[in-house]
Amino acid sequence: MARKRSRNKDSQDALWGRSGATVRLLVGALVIALVGLMGLTPKILFNTEITWPYASFIAAVGWGRYGFAFRPMVLLILFGLAQDVSANAPIGCFALINLTVYGLSGAASTTLDLDRAPTLRELLPVPILAVAFFMIWGIASLSTGHGVRWYPLAAAYAMTFFLHVLIAPVFLLGRQNNEFSASTA
Repeated sequence: MARKRSRNKDSQDALWGRSGATVRLLVGALVIALVGLMGLTPKILFNTEITWPYASFIAAVGWGRYGFAFRPMVLLILFGLAQDVSANAPIGCFALINLTVYGLSGAASTTLDLDRAPTLRELLPVPILAVAFFMIWGIASLSTGHGVRWYPLAAAYAMTFFLHVLIAPVFLLGRQNNEFSASTA
């Protein structure tokens, strides 16, 4: 029985390994959409609202690890505009934040040798996500005219990083860093 389960797992890993960047990009986009839609439903437990992670930031970090490509940027802009509408934020601010996270991840991945430093690769999302949440706080504070509470953003940061640990492999495009051909991204 264990041998059958092992073969089944190996065939699933082989299927994901054989899938191209387009399939992986679409699966990642579907995950972002599902997490985002689930986040739109109000969740109250013990008379407190449950914080929800920002899945588009996780995708931006994962997709950025493979350099810059057009299709991930378009998806991040579209998801950012959807976040703007759902959060009543100024139009374009989440698209800007998504692209900033994508750019930081891409720049760090091309600058640093993450293949030889797995610890750095795992810890790199911490400061990148911190920049994203600082940008959210700054834009929210500027648009309201006063400093907004930081605790809800800190809770969302923690939830986003926790979700990143769980689902980050979904956003790995499976191509070499700086491989910019149109057929792979």
